[in-house]
Amino acid sequence: MRSALYTGTLLHARSDNHAQRTFSYPVYMAAIDLAELPALDRELRLFSRDRRNVFALHAADYEGGFDLAGLRAANGLPAPATTVLVTNFRVLGYVFNPVSFFLDYDAAGALSSVIAEVNNTYGGRRRYVLGPAQRLPEVHGRVGFKHVRELFVSPFLHGDADYELWFDAPLGGTTIDIAMHVDRDDGRVFVARLTGTRRPLTDRSLAGVALRYPLMTLQVIGLIHFEAIKLRMLGVPYRVPTDHRPVTSPPAILSRHAR
Repeated sequence: MRSALYTGTLLHARSDNHAQRTFSYPVYMAAIDLAELPALDRELRLFSRDRRNVFALHAADYEGGFDLAGLRAANGLPAPATTVLVTNFRVLGYVFNPVSFFLDYDAAGALSSVIAEVNNTYGGRRRYVLGPAQRLPEVHGRVGFKHVRELFVSPFLHGDADYELWFDAPLGGTTIDIAMHVDRDDGRVFVARLTGTRRPLTDRSLAGVALRYPLMTLQVIGLIHFEAIKLRMLGVPYRVPTDHRPVTSPPAILSRHAR
């Protein structure tokens, strides 16, 4: 099977005039070939599709579910030969995915397009369609895309911004490396990078990550709020959303409001 687990590290780094902070923590992510979902649901005891289990994947957790044909057609993207979803599983019924990636591969196994689904902690969700129009020149074999930010994500990252997303994620590869950069006119202000090593998706490996990373999805949301407390203590300008659109006011203005 192409479906697998990747165990590794997630790094966050912020650098602007208000704060410079870097931290990382161990994680695992699922990489699910969507065509294999019925077989995984049938053959694994610890995993279920759209049913409660230790680990689960529910279509309702993703905007529009797993059927991406209409979204691709609306954006002029061809149907892929294979789609792999890189995401967090539900664990004992709970999940929070800051971002999930639907990686589309062509018949030759090359990454052709990506649908990145971003969630914020205020209930907002946005799918970014990354195809030829958003593609950047490859750098050392890494596939990159650029898209303007369209969803409010952090109360500490304001101003007009672009995402750059870079993928070193060969189909069935032994490693995965996904980086997301947030760029403003004043430079790069945030980097998130996921790196991991492939493990087979079996009941044994699921039991292993359950023991090594207990309640990891709760850890993700807990770390987000813990880091927010630290940034508030540092006096970083803070603005909660009135809707799910990004706050485009420049940080200097927000700093005066915060006082």
